[in-house]
Amino acid sequence: MKKQNAKWLMFAMLTLVLALAACSAPSKPTITLNPVSGQITAGQDISFQSISADAKGVARVEFSVDNTLVAESNIDPPQKMMTLQHPWKAVAGQHTLSARAFNVDGLASERAEMVVVVATAPAPTTAPTAAPTQPAPTATTAPAAPTPTQAPVPCINAAVFVTDVNYPDGTTVTPNQTFNKTWRVRNTGTCAWTTAYQLVRVAGEKMSAADTYAIPATAPNATADVTVPMTAPATAGMHESRWQLRDPSGVLIGPLVVTVKVNTVVPAPPQVAILSPANGFQFTAGTAVTVMFQGSSNYTEMSSVALYINNTQVAKQTARTPSRLLTGSYQWQPGAGNYDLYAIGVDFNGQQTTSAHIVGGIIQPQPQCQLTVNFRADRFTLNAGEHTWLRWDVECAEKVFLNGEGVVGHNAREIAPNATTNYTLRSIKKDGSPDDRTITITVNPAPPPPTQAPQRRNATGTWRAGDYTLELNEALGCLVADCSVTGRYIEAHGVAAPTIENVSGSINVYSGAMSLVIERPGAQGISCTVAANSASMSCSGSFGSLTFTK
Repeated sequence: MKKQNAKWLMFAMLTLVLALAACSAPSKPTITLNPVSGQITAGQDISFQSISADAKGVARVEFSVDNTLVAESNIDPPQKMMTLQHPWKAVAGQHTLSARAFNVDGLASERAEMVVVVATAPAPTTAPTAAPTQPAPTATTAPAAPTPTQAPVPCINAAVFVTDVNYPDGTTVTPNQTFNKTWRVRNTGTCAWTTAYQLVRVAGEKMSAADTYAIPATAPNATADVTVPMTAPATAGMHESRWQLRDPSGVLIGPLVVTVKVNTVVPAPPQVAILSPANGFQFTAGTAVTVMFQGSSNYTEMSSVALYINNTQVAKQTARTPSRLLTGSYQWQPGAGNYDLYAIGVDFNGQQTTSAHIVGGIIQPQPQCQLTVNFRADRFTLNAGEHTWLRWDVECAEKVFLNGEGVVGHNAREIAPNATTNYTLRSIKKDGSPDDRTITITVNPAPPPPTQAPQRRNATGTWRAGDYTLELNEALGCLVADCSVTGRYIEAHGVAAPTIENVSGSINVYSGAMSLVIERPGAQGISCTVAANSASMSCSGSFGSLTFTK
């Protein structure tokens, strides 16, 4: 607990230094070296950890031994706070280890120094030569002194990159595309990795919901596939994120760093065309014509492609299964006149393209004039709020009326009746007599409104009430009412180090009732109720009754 408090105190001090640095100009970066516990022996591979910070961004860190530069790390892009591991093979004697950080303006930090004493490696032990056999003594001899027990040698953490299982660097993706990035790494150390080991983001862009992910249990010399769910940035261009393994004590396992680089490309709009008839078509009135129209995309699936004749939509093909090619057909029997055909295609990204226009004419022969009426509807039964189209083609009539309104002989009209309605098309023949055709559009009543789902409450976030803080995270992807919650309970003590303890429990995301357990023997639990707006919660525990807010 003291070690954990010390880490958080150090983090709070660095954050305070970063905030003060942002208020003055120019400001120098800061850097600290974390001490290494335990005895160091000559020849041992040691990794020292530095933590640097700067308001404008840390661009470079230098590591020296006895005032001799031994390593330099360039940070691209610069980070406001950066944790690095500096490997060093220990040499016997007393040494001064130091590090300096440089910001984007080239200003250097004060040198952080640490003195270490490296012990001489012990000489290998050999078995003693057996002494000559002596006669057994007549007197009773004292028992031999017990052999001292040798201290166990600590295991070593080490790892190497094996391969990109998927999405190798430079893979092209679309903006906001979700994908699972998997690296394969090998445990080249002597420590067995448990699920307490983690993969953590150390630099680059944030393309994942979290910055830490547990890795599978992996024995020495075995490989592990480590997966991070990611979402591509919304902006086009090359994007990079860097990750490193970390042991249960919080020390990064170096020098292995794995990266993901994706090239985000805005896809081109779909391609749309009228396949038939060809431009300049000419048919005799009454001829059945099959119009073929098509939409395609090289980047994503098609959503729909619609056919328009004289600026009126007459057919639409909607994707029923994911496909990058969508083809539709329309059986057309037009009357005489000039026609303009085109199609509009829409892909799943919402991008839309209009095809080239196909124009032509329909020739009407001049036989004996006989009245012909084709009055129809796309749908005869609707639900409340739905639309349909009335279509009519009338030949050899003096005048045409739709429900008393004068109209042309070949046309269509979109309708959305609120109730069952009759539509009458009256044609006045050449001799002045009427011809009535009636269509009934039946409208089903609207269904009752759906029952509104209860409002879901969210406990994830940082909640504060005076000297008390709760940092909580709900389980990702929980689809039931009761979801698990993990986090930390922090109690401030003025200038003294705060108390920080892990908590776990569950929340009913609909009632807001939450129960937390402090992971310490004998600790009193915490009961909370999250408000419906997820902005405040009432809690009771060892601190009494408090209202926490985000």
